[in-house]
Amino acid sequence: MTKRIITISRQYGSGGREIGERVARQLGYAFYDKDIVRRAAKEGGFDEDLVKEGGEGIHGVFSSLMSYANTVVGKDEDSLPLHDRIFLTQARIIKQIASEGPCVIVGRSAEYVLADYPDLLNVYIHSEWDARVKRVMERNGLSEHDAEARIRKTDRQRAVFYEQRTDQKWGMAANYHLSVSSSSFGIDATVDLIARIATRY
Repeated sequence: MTKRIITISRQYGSGGREIGERVARQLGYAFYDKDIVRRAAKEGGFDEDLVKEGGEGIHGVFSSLMSYANTVVGKDEDSLPLHDRIFLTQARIIKQIASEGPCVIVGRSAEYVLADYPDLLNVYIHSEWDARVKRVMERNGLSEHDAEARIRKTDRQRAVFYEQRTDQKWGMAANYHLSVSSSSFGIDATVDLIARIATRY
């Protein structure tokens, strides 16, 4: 069965965003990354920078999406802390996107938000440390020291956010259908692999 929704989780510097974008282009799917931030900001009346920050670096008060759902029932969502409202808004946007047609979604815990969807392929992209450092240095014009610091900080933020919201371990293979090392296979082969699995299994 063709997987019409593909989620991409990734280590910082692994090329996950580029891979997701190219998979979407190859399959003719819509691609979503920063669009989710813009849509959530517009719907919730939030500042875009705050939504982006809240997506991977700010902690809320609940331990899982289920806790959100249970807490919000019968309660005014506006009474919740700001970053929790941002998360709920993003979750709604992700579900809206999934209902609009075939798509590739990068980040934002989309694989967890859409866990009940049947035609879903969840992918985790990782890479060797040296390859990540080199990529971030070249892409962002950073020194080796600064690239390493940015990678550690971003991965730490993503892990804390994910684990706090989902009660699951970020990067654990069991949370995904497919885990791929982009440094082992290369970007091109990783794109082809994901596209092949999405359309043939």
